[in-house]
Order: sequence, then structure tokens, then C-alpha cells
Amino acid sequence: MKTNYNQRKFKIVQTSGAGELDSDQIFVYMQKGEILTCTYSGVGFLQGNILGKVDPSTGSLIFTYHQLNDQGELSSGICQSTPEFLDSGKIRLHEKWEWLSGKKGIGESILEEI
Repeated sequence: MKTNYNQRKFKIVQTSGAGELDSDQIFVYMQKGEILTCTYSGVGFLQGNILGKVDPSTGSLIFTYHQLNDQGELSSGICQSTPEFLDSGKIRLHEKWEWLSGKKGIGESILEEI
């Protein structure tokens, strides 16, 4: 199944672990070929960025993220995301992530397309 994330918007519906984001953030993914990008901001954040790859056969994502919060803290991490294709045609993403710098910890999140 070929999945295109270009211009799809996602919102966090569940998260656990050492994460900083919440349901106020909206992620607008951009995709060109297998390259995935995203810029996000929201309450408590000045800016965050995602750069990653889309597996064309499964729609799975692997990306790095980095973000600057309103306290001036810069953090980065890595995430693997597995899509679930809903009957509505929307996508639910099951994420496993880990901080690489600035913060410590691991976690899981679920994002749903809005």
C-alpha cells in the first residue's frame, strides 16, 4: 500500500513516558518522495522540526525530531511510527520514541489524523 502523508494533519490522542508534547500541538506532515518533514509549534514550544523517511511498502515512518521549548531548552530524539489505516480513510500512528539529547527517556504516543 502506497501511503502519502503530504498535507495530512495529526494530533496526539495518547502519550506516555518522558514526552513534552500534548494534544495542543498539530503536526502537518509534508512528503516528497520518501522524504517526510514537519514543523510544529504550540503551547510551551517555540518550534519543532521532523525529518525522516517513509517506507513506501508499509507507510511506516522513521524520523528524528528536534524542538526548542519556551524555556530555551533544545532537545532531540528519534521515532519509529507504524500506521493503522482506519475505515474512515484516516490514519492512526503508533509511535515509539526516545530522546537522544537534551532530555532523557523513552515513550509511546498515538497520533490521529484530523
